[in-house]
Amino acid sequence: MIKDDKTKKRNLKTAIGLIFFIVFLFIFTLYNVGVFDRPL
Repeated sequence: MIKDDKTKKRNLKTAIGLIFFIVFLFIFTLYNVGVFDRPL
């Protein structure tokens, strides 16, 4: 694999996007299940 700045930046953006999406789904699921009784 050739490592250049473009691939690094794209991989970093993809990783951050995936982590953000997973955290969002996790929190959304917890709210749906009713772990948090606070209204949105």
